[in-house]
Parts: sequence; structure tokens; C-alpha cells
Amino acid sequence: MSFLNRLRARLLNRMLNKYKVIVLPEAQQDMREIILYIAYELAAPQAAINLQIALNEAINSLSMMPDRIKIVDEHPWREVGVRRICIKNYYIYFLISEKENLVQIMAVIYSGCDQKNILNYMSKTATDDSQDTEDIIKK
Repeated sequence: MSFLNRLRARLLNRMLNKYKVIVLPEAQQDMREIILYIAYELAAPQAAINLQIALNEAINSLSMMPDRIKIVDEHPWREVGVRRICIKNYYIYFLISEKENLVQIMAVIYSGCDQKNILNYMSKTATDDSQDTEDIIKK
């Protein structure tokens, strides 16, 4: 089999491999707060609906080839493989588990916020027991 045929076979295999996408409760809460803020505080219900649709479409798209999104550059999230996709003015943070064929949506954060501080805060408060940051992020 030629190199090109092997490459095609690998790409086809990746494209057919569907991942289960799970939105963690923290990310669900993030999205709920964002949508409600836009709808009620900014009095822009249609913008809130449009954003919700865009976020859901982006999240659903991660079921196919989620590794097309690059790993973040920031430490310590880079080391554990956290990825980030930008939708409108928001970042969706997620992890891929190749073993489980699973994508976990960890957080949805406004892009104008200090991402590092928010992620640090999230990793410290994600569980009540004392796990280190990598264990919390991998959860």
C-alpha cells in the first residue's frame, strides 16, 4: 500500500471515529449564566439564543475529530492536553480521552476574562477533596 493510500485510510478512520461528548456540570453552569446574562442583563434575547445555538453546534462538532483543535499553550493545562475552541467571544475548554473515545467539556469562559486566573480558580474549587491540579483537570 502506498504512502498516500495509508494516509487516506488513516484519515478516513479518524473521520469515522465518533467521540461521545459530555458537558460537565461546571460547563453547563457557565453556559447557563452566560445565556441568562445576555438575555436579561443585556436585554438581548435573540443574541442569547444565537450564542446558545453556536455553542451547541461547536460542542456537537467535537464528536468528530476533536484533535483538530490544538492544545492550549498555558501551563499546567498544556501538559494534561486541555484544548480550547473559540466561538464568538467565548472559549470552550475540553479534554479528549482517546481510551474512552470521550470529549469532556470543562468550561465555557468569556474571551475578555483573564483565562489563566479563571482556570486556576476552577481547578482549585472543582472538588472538595484535596486533589492536585492535574487530577482535577483530568476528571
